[in-house]
Amino acid sequence: MTQHDLLNADMALARMVLSEVGVLERQLVRWMAEMHQIDRHIFWNIHCAWKEQRLATLNRYYGSIAPQSFIKSLNSDDAPLEICLATDLPNIGPLPKPPECLKKFFSLENRHAPDMVAAYRILRQSTKPTSELRFIPNPKLLGYLSSFKSTGTSLPDEQWFDQAVQDQEFLARDFPALYWLGRESLLRRNPKTSPDQMDARLEFFQIPDTPQPSLKTLSRFAKRLAEPDGKRELDFARNFLQGYYQLSLLQPYRVPPLNLFPLYRAAILPYFIALIKQVHSETGSIRKTAEAFLQNPWLYSFRNGRPSNAGNMQFGVDNSLRTKAPYIRKSRIKQNIFDDIRPACLCMIAVARNSADVDWLLPQGILAIKKEDVSFFNRLVSTVGAIGTPNALRALTQLRAKTRHATMLSHLNKILAQASAALGMTTVEAEEFIALDHGLDTQHRRRESLVDGVSIVLSIAESGKGVSHYEDATGAPLSKLPAAIRKETGCDAILRRTRADAKQLSADMALHRLRLERSWVTGQTWSWPTFEERWLLHPVLGWLARRQIWLVAMPGKPLQTCMIRQDGTLFGPDGNTMPPLSPDALLSLWHPLHAVESETAAQWRTTLAHLQISQPIRQAWRETYTITQSEQETSPASYRYARRILNQAQVIQIGRQRGWRIRTLTGHMPSSESAPWTFQVPAHGVYVEFRTGGVGDSKNSDWSGVFTHIMTDRIRFCILKDEGDWSYDGGKKLHETGTPVRLGDIDRIVFSEVMRDVDLMVSAAASNITFDPETLFSIPDLALWRRQGGLEDIALPREPHFGSIAQGRRQLLETLLPELDTGDAVTLEKHHVLINGKRCRYRIHLGSGDIMVLPQQRQLVVEDRKIASLRKGLPSYRPLHDDAQMDSILQKIIMLIRDDRIRDQSILDQLNAIGDEE
Repeated sequence: MTQHDLLNADMALARMVLSEVGVLERQLVRWMAEMHQIDRHIFWNIHCAWKEQRLATLNRYYGSIAPQSFIKSLNSDDAPLEICLATDLPNIGPLPKPPECLKKFFSLENRHAPDMVAAYRILRQSTKPTSELRFIPNPKLLGYLSSFKSTGTSLPDEQWFDQAVQDQEFLARDFPALYWLGRESLLRRNPKTSPDQMDARLEFFQIPDTPQPSLKTLSRFAKRLAEPDGKRELDFARNFLQGYYQLSLLQPYRVPPLNLFPLYRAAILPYFIALIKQVHSETGSIRKTAEAFLQNPWLYSFRNGRPSNAGNMQFGVDNSLRTKAPYIRKSRIKQNIFDDIRPACLCMIAVARNSADVDWLLPQGILAIKKEDVSFFNRLVSTVGAIGTPNALRALTQLRAKTRHATMLSHLNKILAQASAALGMTTVEAEEFIALDHGLDTQHRRRESLVDGVSIVLSIAESGKGVSHYEDATGAPLSKLPAAIRKETGCDAILRRTRADAKQLSADMALHRLRLERSWVTGQTWSWPTFEERWLLHPVLGWLARRQIWLVAMPGKPLQTCMIRQDGTLFGPDGNTMPPLSPDALLSLWHPLHAVESETAAQWRTTLAHLQISQPIRQAWRETYTITQSEQETSPASYRYARRILNQAQVIQIGRQRGWRIRTLTGHMPSSESAPWTFQVPAHGVYVEFRTGGVGDSKNSDWSGVFTHIMTDRIRFCILKDEGDWSYDGGKKLHETGTPVRLGDIDRIVFSEVMRDVDLMVSAAASNITFDPETLFSIPDLALWRRQGGLEDIALPREPHFGSIAQGRRQLLETLLPELDTGDAVTLEKHHVLINGKRCRYRIHLGSGDIMVLPQQRQLVVEDRKIASLRKGLPSYRPLHDDAQMDSILQKIIMLIRDDRIRDQSILDQLNAIGDEE
C-alpha cells in the first residue's frame, strides 16, 4: 500500500483527525501539568488514597475476616480513571477539573457507548487481528497516564502527519530500496497478507549470522550478480546501505531498519490513514475519532514506542515477519526472516569487488565504531577486505586507527592480514605500499593555482600535520585570501578539497608515525633499495624518513647511525657527510639503547639543534627505561608503577590509542579477577600484563557502574605462543600462556618502550589526581580488591608520578633556556624549574606543569588559554612537537619572569591574596 493507493479525501480526513488528536492531547497535558503543580506525586497519592478508601470499605463489610485474596488483589490493582472525578478521597484536597474530553472518557457510560466500543475493537485489532473481542476497555489511572509525556506530544498529530508525507516522498525518490523494505516489512507483519503478495527478494537477502560470509554464501550472490538483471540487485544493495546510513545519522544508537524514524513514518503512513478511515466509519465524527485514539493510546503513543520517547509507535510492529516459503512438512521449522538485510547487501558488494564502493563504505564503518555496532562493523570490514584493492587496504588501516573495541580490532586485524597476504605482503609492507602521496612533489608540497597567480599550497608542517596556505605569483606567502578571488568560479571547490586533504594528511601522518615507532617492538628492518623505493621516494613517507635517525648494519662493518638529506646524501652524528650505502645495507629505526657509542645521543642532540631539525618521533631526546635493582629482586614482576591512582577514562583513552587492550572496570566486576591490561609483542614472543583494580565511586550519574578511578598493581612479561605467522595472519593464532618471563631476559628496547607507554599513561592520568594517598585505605571499594602478593610492601607515592618524562623535559630546557635569555632568573632542579619573578618566586613541576608560589607553597592556577598569546615568545626551534605540556611550561616561564606585566585579573587576584597573607 502506497500513498498513491489513497484518495486525497482519505489523506485530508486523516490530517483533520490527527489535528484534533493534537488539540485534545494538549488539553490533557495542561491538566497533568496543573495536577503536578499541586504535588509532583499527585497521581500516585490519588492511587494510594483510592486503595485506602477501598481497604476501609472492605474492613467495614468483612470486619477483621476480610478475604486475603481481596486484599492481595487490591494491593496489586491500579486505580480506575474515574477516580479523578471523585471528591471524597482521604487526604486529597480539591483538584483541577479535567478537560471535557477526559470527563467523557472517565465516564463509564461513554466508554460503553456502541460507537466507542466499535472504535476500541478496531484500534485493538489493528496490529493483532483476533476473533471477536469479548471485553470492554477499563483503563487504569497510572497505566493510562504513563502513555503521555508531561511536555510535548506523545500521540501523532498534524505535524507528525506532514513529516510522514515528506519522509514518504523523500525515501521513494532518493532511497527506494530502503522504502521497499519498510513497506515489505509491514506487509509481512500482517497475518492477513497472503504469500503471493510477498516479494521473494527478502528471502534471497537472508544470510547466516556470521562476521565473515562463507564461500557458499558468496557463491550464491556471485551467481545472482552474473544473471542478466544482477546489476539491478547490486544497485539495490548500494541504495539500501546508503539510505540506511543517511537515516542512522539521525539517531545516536543502532536500531533495526523499521525503527529508523523517517522509514517508520513513511512505511506506516498508508496503514495509519486506512485505520483512521475505518475508525471514522464507526464513530461518524472527526471529534469522536480523535477521542478514540486519545482513549486508547497504548499502541499509538511514542512514549511506549520503539525506541521510547522517539517518533515511533508500536502500531504495525508487534508481529514478527512471516516467510513467503511454505512448509514442506509439519515437522519442519520455518526459516526466521529478518528485515535488517545489510549483511546480505554487503555480500553483494563484496562479490562485485568495485574499488569505488570503498569510498562510501568507509564513513559507514566509522559510524559503526561510534555506535559500537560490532556485528555490522565486522561484516563491513570483511566486505572491504574481499574487495582487496589498494584503496580497500587503505580504508582498513584508517578504520584500525579509530578502532578501540577489542572484538572489532581483532577481526579487523585478521581481515587486514588476509587482504595483505592475498597481495603477497605482510600487513606492515602493505601499509607502506598503499600510503597516499596526496599529490605532493619531491619538496613535499602541492600547489594549485586559483586566480591571478595566487595559489593554495598543501604541505607538511614541522609538527607533522598537513597544513594549507596561500602564495602569490612570486611564491611569497599571503596571510589571507583576497575576497575577490574567493568568489571566482571553481575556487571554493579547490579550497574545500585542499582543506579536506590537509585533514586527511594529518591523520595519515599520525598513522605512519605510530607504525614506524612500533618498529622498535616489531623488529622491522629494510634493505637499502627497499627503503629508498618505499620511503625516500615517497613524498609523504620521505618527509618522515628524512627527520629520523637510522641504524645501519652492513656485513663486516660496525653499526653506525645516519640521517638522510633532501638530496639523498647521508650524514652522521657529527653532521659530516657519510659515504653512500651498499645495496646489502640493512636499516632500522635507531633507539638510544642500541649498542652504539655512549655519546651518540648527545652528538645527535647537538647536530639536530644546529640544523634546526624537529623529529616527529623523538629519538635523541627519547626517554629510556632500564631494569632497576628492586625489579631484579621482584622479577618476574615489576612494581615500579604500583599503587598509582589514575583517572580511568583518561588512562583508557591513552592506552587504547597506544595499542593496549584495556577492559573497563565496573563495580559489579571483582577487580582482582578482571582481565589485566595487555600489550602483545609477537616479534619477541612475549606479551605484557598490567594488573589494575577499581577504586572510588562506581555509582556515576549515568548508572553505568564504571569506576571513576583505578589503582595500579604489578607488571609482568609472559610467554606468547604463535601457532601461525602473526605478520601474515594478523595474530589470529597467538596464544597468551600466562607463563611469566624474567625481566632480565626481556629485550632492552622492548622493556624500555613498554615502560615508556606505562609511564605516559600513569603520568597523564595521574596529573588530575583526586585521592590523597594517605587516605587510600579509607575508600570502601579498596577493601574489596584482593591485591597481589607483595603490593603492601610498595611505598605510597607522595605526588603524581612523571618519571623520565620530567627528566627529559629538564634536559630539553637546558638546551632552550639560553635562547629565552632568562639570565639568572631561572634555575633547574630535579623535577622542577625555579623562577625569580619581579613580585614572587615560583616553582613549576616539569611533569604536571603545576605552579607553586614560594615560600607560601600556594598553588597558582593558570589556564593554558590565558597564556596562549605568549606562544610568539617561544624559541623558534623546538626539537619536539608532540609535547603540549612542554610548550605550556615554556609559556609559564615567560609570563612569570615578567610577573609585573601580568594583566589577567584572575591571576592578579591570586597573587594579591598571597601578598595579603604575608
